[in-house]
Order: sequence, then C-alpha cells, then structure tokens
Amino acid sequence: MKILNLNSLRNTRKPKPKPESTSYGMKLHLPETLTEDELLRSLARIPASAYKLREGQGVALDFAGRSCSRRLILHMINSIVWEKGIRVIAWLSGNEESVKLFRAAGLSVSEPAEEIQNAPKPEPKPESPKEEKEDKEPEQEKKRISGLKIVYNSMRSGQRVETEGDVLLWGHLNPGAEILAGGSIIVAGRLLGVVHAGGFGREDVFVWAGSFETPQVRIANKLCYADPKSTTCWRKGVVITLEDGTPVIRENKFTGGLKS
Repeated sequence: MKILNLNSLRNTRKPKPKPESTSYGMKLHLPETLTEDELLRSLARIPASAYKLREGQGVALDFAGRSCSRRLILHMINSIVWEKGIRVIAWLSGNEESVKLFRAAGLSVSEPAEEIQNAPKPEPKPESPKEEKEDKEPEQEKKRISGLKIVYNSMRSGQRVETEGDVLLWGHLNPGAEILAGGSIIVAGRLLGVVHAGGFGREDVFVWAGSFETPQVRIANKLCYADPKSTTCWRKGVVITLEDGTPVIRENKFTGGLKS
C-alpha cells in the first residue's frame, strides 16, 4: 500500500505570474492552470512598485490559452490595473473568445511592434550662429511641426505606433494594427485597425479617415462604435470629433471615400 507524503502535498506551490523584460517594458505571463480567483489573488500580491517602468513603456498581459470571462476582465481593470496604476498596452491571448471580449472592450490585442516603437531617434544637427538666428522667427511653427509623426507605408497586423503628438499615415491601417496618439490621427487610406486619438487626455483632437471601415474609434476616454449595416458613413471619408463629450462622425465630402 502506497503511503502519501503529506509534507510534499503541503509544499506544493501553485504557479505564479512570470514577468519577462522587453524593449517596450514588460510582458507578464499569466498561468492558465490557476482559477480566475487564484489568478486575481496572485496578481494582488504583486506590489505596485514592481510595475514601475521607464516613461513611455508599459505592460503586455499574456493570458496564453485561457478563456477569460467578463468578470475576470472587469476585476483586472478595476482592482489590478487602476488600483496599482499599471499602464497596460496589450491584452494577449491565444483564445479566440478572449480576444473577442478584449476587442469589444476597446483593448489592444496586439503585442507592440518593437521595431517601430523603439526606432532610434536621429541625433540633432549642430547649428551655426547664422542658422540659429534664422530659426528664431519660425520657432513656434517649428515646434508644432516637430510633434507630427509621418508613416509612409501601410501598417500591417501587429504593428503599433505611439506618440504624444499627431500621426499622419500615408497608407492603410490594416486589421490588427494600432495607432495611439496624444494628438489627432489622419489615415489617408482605409481605416480598418485600432486608433486612439487624444490618448493622454486631450479632447480637442480628431480622427480623419479616407475610408471608414472599423467598428470602433477612441477619442480621449470616449468610444465611438459603428455598425456597418446602419452607419451611413461606412466606407466613406469621415472626420470624427468630440462635441460636448460625445463622439460625432461626419462624412468628409472632400474625399468621398475609397474604392476597395
């Protein structure tokens, strides 16, 4: 007759969330074997200081193949993300139903594309005294232009651009691609991916699209939902703004949309 070693049973430890250092901050791997309550308790024990990252970085939560419930998502946003002040930049999952729930809540489901987000910035060119004098007049205009990020190619799934200024995309924003801007966003082609204008609290911004083909757009802390069957501006050029805190979509009659 086999005798169970009770001491070994008592010492059995449940798996814990494992952080992985990345160039965009941190990826936190969440064990699938834990129940939802066990996972929440395990995350609650991690001090807020463990999530402190450099400015501009964030945390990607990796649920692996877990089937997440709405209850789990709400509890994580309320008691983990908001309470600990974590900047979550991606909700990753290999489970299709979980991904649908994340997208329905307006959450990013693509891991940041490190080659875009961490592109090296060019070194400033030293200026001669003459050039410095000439630059004094248009200084205000120069400062405004420096806040504009221009992307000259279409963005594919998994690519992400984040900036504190405005973004001009000369191409299509395909499904799975994402733009987060502190200012306004212009997509010259088809808008099929995720855009968030005014991502750092500004409301005096807009989203302009050559062809509007995405179910949702975020401006500041407001979500704008669109149904292809009932939205009259679907596949047309649009301008989306906030008016009295409410997202408003208007057809941009200067463009008239793009043909697919």
